[in-house]
Amino acid sequence: MNYRQAAEWLDNLTDPERSGLDRSFGRRMGLDTTVALMAGLDNPHLQVPAVHIAGTKGKGSVAAIIESVARADGLRTGLFTSPHLVTWRERVQHNGEAIPESDVARLATRVRPVAEQIVGPRGRGATFFEVYFALAMLAFAEWDVDLAVVEVGLGGRLDATNVITPLLSAITTLGLEHTRILGDTITQIAAEKAGIIKRGIPVVSAPQPSEAMTVVEAVARERGCDLTVAAPLERIGVVVPARPRDFAPGQRPDITQPVRANFRDETVEARLSLPGDHQLVNAGVASAACAALGMSSGALAEGLAHARWPARVEVVEARPWLVLDCAHTRDSARALMATLRRHLQYRRLAMMLGLSRDKDAEGIADELRDADRVIVTAADMPRAMSTDELAERIAGRWRNVEVIPDAATALAAAREWADEDDCVCVTGSVFLIGELLADGSNASDEL
Repeated sequence: MNYRQAAEWLDNLTDPERSGLDRSFGRRMGLDTTVALMAGLDNPHLQVPAVHIAGTKGKGSVAAIIESVARADGLRTGLFTSPHLVTWRERVQHNGEAIPESDVARLATRVRPVAEQIVGPRGRGATFFEVYFALAMLAFAEWDVDLAVVEVGLGGRLDATNVITPLLSAITTLGLEHTRILGDTITQIAAEKAGIIKRGIPVVSAPQPSEAMTVVEAVARERGCDLTVAAPLERIGVVVPARPRDFAPGQRPDITQPVRANFRDETVEARLSLPGDHQLVNAGVASAACAALGMSSGALAEGLAHARWPARVEVVEARPWLVLDCAHTRDSARALMATLRRHLQYRRLAMMLGLSRDKDAEGIADELRDADRVIVTAADMPRAMSTDELAERIAGRWRNVEVIPDAATALAAAREWADEDDCVCVTGSVFLIGELLADGSNASDEL
């Protein structure tokens, strides 16, 4: 296949990320399909040294930081994350760059005949996620990476990525999400996430709610693993919120925070490229993982400063501020608001919100009450919550909620409303932000 043919084949695979994550999908989850894929490809995952990351919040940020530090330490890196913003090539990266189209075409040609022979649970074929993870493992083995950083897609225990045996497992902050699939208590969710812990493999965890930590500790103890609970990085001094007038109109501001890490026997001071208190927790997990993997303190400082994780409280323009964020849980919406207040000065806030059907619209809206204007919109994809449903579910929290179904039109309306000392924030769905970027709405630099 050439790239166009490979892209068409991949796009036509079953993709619950876009169509919907429901209980029926949860009942079909399992590792059999991925095991069969890997066996048919000569088990490339067994050739790839990896870090495996699960969690509810922050696993993408932790993955991005670890990869950045590893690259600063001179390692050849691979990175597997999901979902993507604009192109699924973002999900597989080599030394910080998305997989080339030529590699996708060649590797998809190799994976396709194997995938088309597999019939998984209840007669389903391999999903897009399973196929693309297999393609990623082929790529990492072919590139001979020194370290692949692998983010879990959903849960952990039954996620396709859980066929790997990593050098280290990491568990980020746990909370309630995908409850119809993973369980509706923090204990059930912790058990699913802790399913990535392998016998004798060291584990790094963020500080957790007590009931979640009890589960993680019990699984690590039962499987004979050393468990490190990572302390958050310490912020040095006081963050002075940036002023719009300090930047030219349309300029991409550099919003960072000075931090201190206890790294093995050293104290490392650096600038963390990702803003917000929640990123201090994520960077703590990443730093502990990098220490366990033997990376240098100099690489840690450089990696913290240059890590990039798009659309996570990403300030892409000034005068007015334009912020992109994928806050799709109540906790992440709370973190978004706290980060905006701490790092940016602004007079009024316009919030543009679109969500997937399975999200806690009411809880997210409760955390966004400070917004002066709210525009409800939706991504053009099957899993999106309709604008009418979203508007109805969040009604009463503001004097009025404006509904503009087309995302690009909604963004234009928010920008027209905002003065140069205001802030426009697009949040909720990664698919919404990806659609705006793909449409060329000047929301961010090209990825």
